[in-house]
Amino acid sequence: MKSLVLLLLLSFIVAGSIICAAWHAPVMNQEPAAFAGAAACKSCHSDIFNTTRHTAHHFTSALPDDAHIKGSFADGKNEFVYNQWMVVLLEKKKADFLQTAYMNGIPTEQQAFGIVIGSGRKGQTYLYWNKNSLYQLPVSYYAPADDWCNSPGYPLNYIRFDRQIPATCLECHASYAEARERKDGSTTYNKRSIIYGIDCERCHGPGAAHVAYHTQHPDDKTAHSIINTRNLSRQQRLDACALCHSGLRKQLQPAFSFVVGQKLDDYAVPNYDVDTAGGLDVHGNQYGLLTASKCFKMAAQLDCSSCHNVHVSERNDMATFSRRCMSCHSANGIAHDSCTFKPPDGVLLSDNCVDCHMPLQPSKKITLKLASAKDITPDLVRTHKVGVYPDITDRFLQRKTH
Repeated sequence: MKSLVLLLLLSFIVAGSIICAAWHAPVMNQEPAAFAGAAACKSCHSDIFNTTRHTAHHFTSALPDDAHIKGSFADGKNEFVYNQWMVVLLEKKKADFLQTAYMNGIPTEQQAFGIVIGSGRKGQTYLYWNKNSLYQLPVSYYAPADDWCNSPGYPLNYIRFDRQIPATCLECHASYAEARERKDGSTTYNKRSIIYGIDCERCHGPGAAHVAYHTQHPDDKTAHSIINTRNLSRQQRLDACALCHSGLRKQLQPAFSFVVGQKLDDYAVPNYDVDTAGGLDVHGNQYGLLTASKCFKMAAQLDCSSCHNVHVSERNDMATFSRRCMSCHSANGIAHDSCTFKPPDGVLLSDNCVDCHMPLQPSKKITLKLASAKDITPDLVRTHKVGVYPDITDRFLQRKTH
């Protein structure tokens, strides 16, 4: 009798374990979470919604129109000359913006702007549609010179329209796009699925369930079905930014499958070694350079959000960034006057820590030829390798005192 009871009890435990495991097992082929659209956030988060409308993230992709395309289409300012035989003309005809290639004065290819990539803060490049695939147009825009230039990755002396845009490119310039990788290596998109710009749901996750819950439960102030970045670990917060700010990565999972809070290395791994920071290019690898910096290694909680408020446009606001530098240093008992460099009279170094310790440096990956210049223009990008740069500091002070 005792053996029978033990056998029944054991059977009950095993059956319960199987049921429990099945209950908690991951659901395969689950439908992706639904997006609400950033406008749905406005009613409850109006202040943040309004300020984010002015950030570079918000404008990092858009449909082509007069408001979003920064380059000039005026006569005399709308040509990019490769050489005496090859010219690209940029034109606006009714609602269409066009790039037309001419060989010896004869038009050879014409494509319409389909998507604007880049806010225009530093520059823009442009994509065109060929059925449901995206390709890069040959001419881009460079903001510091307010001029047209060759598109990144395209040659300086030959017109090309044949660079296809994979979903991994769009992943860092849009909140979502339904993409399909074909066997021949090409990518097709569902045009209607694209959510332009890096918006609320790119960092906080698709919000339809969140909006639905709080619409039905307006008195519940505990956030449901949404990612609150305050609850993430340091590495989770870093991974959220590193997806797009850590240079080229080898994809392990399809684009747009990574969700903030997950481990980024499970979806894409870096093509660099963080221990060889000297070889890291300033273009697009802010994460690698930051993590190689001494202050990152010394400050246990330092991450991107320690310096950047992504909800507000802080372009060129060196005083604000410098106050954040000083707040960390002061809190750790590191006074700025301990710096061995003595500034000239009238120059307050704490007004601008950034231009000395995180200076603009030329990208090794992008070289630009401007429409109005014969010489090659270096693409200057702010390094995130925080350090001491004596020569650059000297030049900075010369500008301040003259």
